[in-house]
Amino acid sequence: MTSTAWEPALRVLENAIAPGETIRWTGAPPRGIRLRRADALAIPFSLLWGGFAIFWEVGVLSIRRAPVFMAFWGIPFVLIGLYFIVGRFFADAALRANTRYALTDGAAYIVRTGWMSAVRRYAGSAFDDIEFSPGPGGSGTIRFKASHGSSLWGAGDNRSFFSTPTLDRFEAVPDARDVYAKIVALQRPS
Repeated sequence: MTSTAWEPALRVLENAIAPGETIRWTGAPPRGIRLRRADALAIPFSLLWGGFAIFWEVGVLSIRRAPVFMAFWGIPFVLIGLYFIVGRFFADAALRANTRYALTDGAAYIVRTGWMSAVRRYAGSAFDDIEFSPGPGGSGTIRFKASHGSSLWGAGDNRSFFSTPTLDRFEAVPDARDVYAKIVALQRPS
């Protein structure tokens, strides 16, 4: 990750960290298109939805004297179907490209810049219920105390067709065990 990619997030983070905190670790989620476990159900559903919407729209447009209302009625469903099939992957990749993680000596921060910018800070009791999921090659995901329940389509990963990825985890970070150990050390009283 280049320093220029970090600059907007660092400016936001500098304004967000509590006085006296020092940054001990920084990271970012993986870039590009990612398939998740929930996509095993979401992909067939999206193909069914989008396929039917496109079939409907083509059918209506092929009728010579079809009411104009019928032609316009199908357009939002086709657009939603296209988002379900491909758009959501690009939206997710764009959000992750603008997301950065930081661990200070007192808290964990997730910073998203650009579209849908936000800063989440986890400290204190948020560290009481963290979940570590090891991944391949030493990577892993560290999830903080969830503020939302599981969604039907997200299958427990707090992401659905209609929502953006939540800011409750350090996702697929390299050397995840080391980062996890640093977070656990924050739980211990000094």
